[in-house]
Amino acid sequence: MDIKIFSGNSNKVLAGEIAQLIGAKLSKVEIIRFADSECRVRIQEDVEGKDVFIIQSLSNPVDENLMELLLLCDAVKRGEARKIIAVIPYHGYARQDRIHRPGECLSAHVVTKLIETVGFDKLVTVELHNEAILGFFDIPVTHLSGLSIFKPLVQKIKEDIVVITPDAGALKRSQKFSEGLDVPLALIEKKRDLDHMHKILSMKVVGNVKGKTAIIVDDVIVTGGTLLNAAHLLKQEGARQVIAAVTHADFVGGADKILQESPVDRIWVTDTISIPKEMRFSKLEVVSSSKLIAEALRKMIK
Repeated sequence: MDIKIFSGNSNKVLAGEIAQLIGAKLSKVEIIRFADSECRVRIQEDVEGKDVFIIQSLSNPVDENLMELLLLCDAVKRGEARKIIAVIPYHGYARQDRIHRPGECLSAHVVTKLIETVGFDKLVTVELHNEAILGFFDIPVTHLSGLSIFKPLVQKIKEDIVVITPDAGALKRSQKFSEGLDVPLALIEKKRDLDHMHKILSMKVVGNVKGKTAIIVDDVIVTGGTLLNAAHLLKQEGARQVIAAVTHADFVGGADKILQESPVDRIWVTDTISIPKEMRFSKLEVVSSSKLIAEALRKMIK
């Protein structure tokens, strides 16, 4: 197999599982942080004429992981690889995909151009916040549905199910998920406070959830506040139980405690972002994304 697979530091466990499923091993690389926080990358294997996959989630610390990704690409390019594919299970900055107020930057577009300029030939990623970001790229992008990983779990539920769209922006994602399961869809309308991050001003349910298992589907959990409020609202509207099926667990602060103590009965996430042991809790179930990603990469291997 004439390929090489390198991993940054963001999610080495997932990278190793992907490599194993493909029938390969992670290639050797040295990543050093100097005292002034600068990063130095040195690949330790011959990549000349080979197809190279670089696996790196752009999770917290986002800027450090982004810089590792860019420097890894440059090192591989200088080694005269035939093709370089970025495998980004979680694409950081993807939520900054539009300009809300005058004077704001379009961060998602900036990161797109960095990835292209450094020399990547193709990108593989999972559950972007907004598919419109695909239009920012001039290189080919394979966009995988992280929510598809949860379908077997949903199909085991015997009670009546309703899929919940947590906001209007997630409507397309939720519609696709509900149609694939042939179950109804309901919407939570919410108004955000643009002057305060992660703050919601008002919420209401549009659709019937009474007596049903409500499954909130989304791309990412951050503070857990939105899920907390949504679960309270759904229980007030008569939902029998509330399950969150969210691709990326970008937990910050006390998200683990907030979610554990919330009315959400179960929380399903994938391992696109490495979750430390101290942030895992009894309601949380982590489902592997390695098979989904490995299958996509296998199609690219000649």
